Amino acid sequence: MSNDTAMPAGNSESAVTENQSQRLGKAPITALFASMSMPIIFGLLVGGLYNVVDAFFVTRALGANAIGGISIVFPLQMIVIAIASLIGTGTASIVARRLGEKNLFSAEKTAGCAIAFALSLGLLWSAIGLFFIQKILDLMGVTQALMPYSFEYLRPILLAAPITLLTSALSDIVRAEGKMQFVMFSMLLSSIANIILDPIAIYMLEWGVLGVALATVVAQLLSFGLMLYVFLAGKTEVRIQLANMRLKWQETKEIVSLGAPVFINYFGVSAVISLVNFSLANAALPESDYMISAYGLLGRIFMFLFFPLLGMMIAYQTICSYNFGAQHYARVKEISVLAVKVTTLYCFACSLIMMLFPHFVLSVFTSDSALIEEGVDIAQYIFIGFITAGAANIWSMYFQAIGRARPALFLSCIRVYFVQLPLLLIIPTLVGIHSIWFIFPIADLVTVAVSYLVIRVAYKQLDEWAKKQHQQTMPNSNPTS
Repeated sequence: MSNDTAMPAGNSESAVTENQSQRLGKAPITALFASMSMPIIFGLLVGGLYNVVDAFFVTRALGANAIGGISIVFPLQMIVIAIASLIGTGTASIVARRLGEKNLFSAEKTAGCAIAFALSLGLLWSAIGLFFIQKILDLMGVTQALMPYSFEYLRPILLAAPITLLTSALSDIVRAEGKMQFVMFSMLLSSIANIILDPIAIYMLEWGVLGVALATVVAQLLSFGLMLYVFLAGKTEVRIQLANMRLKWQETKEIVSLGAPVFINYFGVSAVISLVNFSLANAALPESDYMISAYGLLGRIFMFLFFPLLGMMIAYQTICSYNFGAQHYARVKEISVLAVKVTTLYCFACSLIMMLFPHFVLSVFTSDSALIEEGVDIAQYIFIGFITAGAANIWSMYFQAIGRARPALFLSCIRVYFVQLPLLLIIPTLVGIHSIWFIFPIADLVTVAVSYLVIRVAYKQLDEWAKKQHQQTMPNSNPTS
């Protein structure tokens, strides 16, 4: 008997979960995209809301230096996000395609390996980060005014890295099955807990920045507990078995190859933020700390606006991967075109708001006029290129969804590694520190232009596959001829 069998007959709950997965290949694309996107967008927005709430309470209650101290170490949090994305994106792509192929056994092997991988990397990152924390902060150029806040905030965040990675891995396995409601509930629980705990830690317990970090850790633990329950209660088609929770070379290699583009992208973003902050700190201008704080505040607003786009990207990847695995090539093209249109419309609306009304948005977080003015100047440059983010990210995600790691890696590298980082090393030295913000729209335009040229070739190939498949399903003979 083959190991690549579907769920056992007679298991009604398993049959329900399998039918939910098969919906990815049968439901109308527009309705499917909306039904999968909305729960994850809602959950991510609530998740993003706690970042905004963090910024609100920290800036209002603890001052500009406190938000600057938290923001300047955000690249280290981005590395954890990058590792989580490496594991989660690769795992979700494989699991969704295996389910589309009706290969449950292979999907469960990949899921077990992903859990072991997440735990191993989480423990390693915590150990390295905590042991070298002071050296890392010095290397990042954290100023003396920001150092106490950075140190207090970072320690609990580093300690919680294994939980963060495990929660992300479990969530991505669940969303590969199309069960976005569980992922949404997990994010809601974490976000609501964080929003409630923040003011308690800051105002009632007077724990300052340390309390903000501890609130985040407790919220992550609650989210992890919920995702663990989902698996232990048998609410998923893919089961996590101890026998599969091992680091196996073949599964790990495939996860890494498909997750690498997103990892490299997030890692590059972390490097860009670090280099911008380092350049601002070393410029030794009177407004340097204000510029770092304004950039950090805008970064949190940017992330909040990016979350709905991320939700649409996640839904797109799940639908695309399943249908590609099931060889429904016409549906793959249909969801790809739809996703680009919807995400571009959303990004245009966000750019318009942040370019026309940045003063109003920033004044919600602070009444410090110097901080607001710095933020208004920076926002004009950061958000003008956001219009192109939807198309560029969907086109890159297409290659990840169908299991083609190399073009996905190439497209993920353009913005950060081919444009931003080289220009960040050159432009401030030649033109001055204030020219640093021109780099962001330049990088966005180059990325979308190159991505468009690459995806045109990929779409032609997809059309050819769909045409051949249609011809193969036509009757072999024509009775009227």
